[in-house]
Amino acid sequence: MKKAQQINFLTGVFLILGLNLSSQNLKNYFSVSEVSFSNTNYKLAWSSHPNDVYYKQEYLPAGEKPESFKTMIMIEAITVDASIENVVRLKESELQERKKTDQVCNYQITTNSQTGEYLIDFLLSAGDIVEWNAYRYKKIVDSKGKPTILLFALSKRAYGNDYKNFLVGLKSDRIDAINLVWKYNLSTIKLQD
Repeated sequence: MKKAQQINFLTGVFLILGLNLSSQNLKNYFSVSEVSFSNTNYKLAWSSHPNDVYYKQEYLPAGEKPESFKTMIMIEAITVDASIENVVRLKESELQERKKTDQVCNYQITTNSQTGEYLIDFLLSAGDIVEWNAYRYKKIVDSKGKPTILLFALSKRAYGNDYKNFLVGLKSDRIDAINLVWKYNLSTIKLQD
């Protein structure tokens, strides 16, 4: 696949990352039905496999719903032979475009030079929702030998007037949350079709 085609393909795939497509049958595409993160257990709440190369699962703490969650864990995989740098730059381009219409939008990219992994933490808003995310990208080889980009993500939200306290708390908790995302053991995550 030519580089331009690959980037266009990845753009299309990643555009659906933010969609909350409904799924009648919850299927575990990874080897993880529950994620323990920062002393909270997150249970598989939603999954999708909309095409041959893209998988997504969302995990919520007990009592939280997808439409009103405060914290969520996401695991995603794209089984394509793509440069992890291109995937990260694609997300960066998306965020740069969003900054034109979202005054809250801001992001930072860090990398682990020893593992080749990247992390983008970003803040955005829509209506009365403010959301912060930490997306950790890692290139792996799946069980069938296919090159795969794995995403492990933490998402936190505030609604309505809670955004002020959310932003104050984020200022003090952001680095700790990022460090926890970096430290999460990704070796337990196995793509299974």
